[in-house]
Order: sequence, then structure tokens, then C-alpha cells
Amino acid sequence: MIYLNNFTQLTEEAANSLYDLVKDMINKNTTNILEVGTYAGQATVKLCGAANSKSQNVQVISIDDNNDNFSPSAEDSLRASNLYNYSIQSGDLDKKFEENIVKANIIYIDRFHEEIAAKIEVIKKNIIIPTKVIFRNPRNSSDFPFDISEYSPEIKPRARKKSETVEPSDSTTASTSASTKVIAKENKKETT
Repeated sequence: MIYLNNFTQLTEEAANSLYDLVKDMINKNTTNILEVGTYAGQATVKLCGAANSKSQNVQVISIDDNNDNFSPSAEDSLRASNLYNYSIQSGDLDKKFEENIVKANIIYIDRFHEEIAAKIEVIKKNIIIPTKVIFRNPRNSSDFPFDISEYSPEIKPRARKKSETVEPSDSTTASTSASTKVIAKENKKETT
């Protein structure tokens, strides 16, 4: 994997740890990885590389406020690495975050450092599949700067419909009951 930019937000050791961590998390049910905070693409290259090594079908969705601040860009590094399993989206980061969390099985967050607790609550409320969240905490030790959590969607019990069931004593009662209902509907149609 080739990373072209001189800007690094992770040490090489941490970037390799992220690669190994994500590679181990990917399973047959993994469809998308969401990266929050593209920057110049250092982590993006590692995420795409990890996904590509496990499955050709796993896509990385990388979002940021503005992805054209760096030259060479994340896309330049991804193309140089022959990785094409990604989409990079820019714009309102909060909106992109909420739109894309439902699509991901794995979420890597390298933004929202001051508001991570609120963002975790958004994840918990909106996920529809079990989701692993990796958060880069710059205040954590430099040896392993990631916090990892797994969340499952809240499953609410279905409300049962109350219905009156008439158990006919024989088949003639059942057919009479059914024909009465049909007649009532037909009469209703004629009167309206």
C-alpha cells in the first residue's frame, strides 16, 4: 500500500495496527466500512487495503468536511495502491455521518474528538445491524491509540394485534359468516 502524502495523523505502527485490527474484524457479513475523517488518506489506504485483502465486496465510505485540502490527495494514494473499493464524500460532516452509519458494519472515527459521546449515542439509535466502532483517541497512549466498542441494534418486541377470532362449530357456520362479511362490504359500497 502506497501513501503519497507527507502528512501523518498516525504513527506507522498505529496505522499498521489499524490495518490488522480491521482485517480481523471483517467477516462474511461485512459490507461497508465507514471512515469519519479522510484527511490526506493515511487511514483510508489502510482501511481499503484491509478490506481488499479479505473480500472484493467490502467497500470503504470515507467522509470529511472538505477532501481537497491535501495534495497529493487520498484518492491519489488509493489509485497508486491499486485500491478501488472506496467512495470519498465531502460536505456537511454531521449530515454525511448520519446518512452513512446505517450502511456500515465497521465505523472508524477520526473526528468528533470533543463530541464522541454524542456521536456514539447517534450510532446506537440508528444502526440496523451489529456495528463495531473504532475511535481514534489522540489523548490515549501512543502505543495503541484506539478505543473499540461493539453495538447491536435495540430490538423492540412487536405489539400483538388484538383480533376477535370466531371459531365456527362447523363448516356451514364459517361459510355463512364469511358470506355475511362480503354482503356487508357490498352494501357499504352501494350506499356510499
